[in-house]
Amino acid sequence: MKSLQFFKAGGRLSRGGFWLHGLIVWGVFYLVWAALGNSSSDILTWVINLPVLAALVLICIRRLHDRNYSGWWLLLAAVPVLGALWLVWQLALRRGVADGNQWGPDPLQARGDYLVVR
Repeated sequence: MKSLQFFKAGGRLSRGGFWLHGLIVWGVFYLVWAALGNSSSDILTWVINLPVLAALVLICIRRLHDRNYSGWWLLLAAVPVLGALWLVWQLALRRGVADGNQWGPDPLQARGDYLVVR
C-alpha cells in the first residue's frame, strides 16, 4: 500500500486496505466526537459527520472498483436487507480482481523498478 488516501474516488483499494482505511476513519471520528464533548449541536454534528461520510463513501467506491464494479453499485444500500448484505459480501469479504481492470492495476501485485546490473 503506497499511502493512505481517504478523499480519492479513482483507483482501487484492496480488502486489507479497505479495513485499515475504515478503522482509521472511524477511530478519528470517535476521537473528534469525544474531544468535542459528545455535543448534540446540529451544526457541529454536520461539521463532524459530513467529512466522515464522504471518506467512507469514497473508500467504498474504491473497494468496489477493486471488485470490478462501478461506484454506482453503492446505491444498493438503499435496498432493504439484500442490498446491504450484497455490499458487505463484496466490500468486506471478497478478494479483488487478480488482474488490472479499467480502474487500475491490482493493488496487491508488487510493482516497482529493480536495478539490473549487467
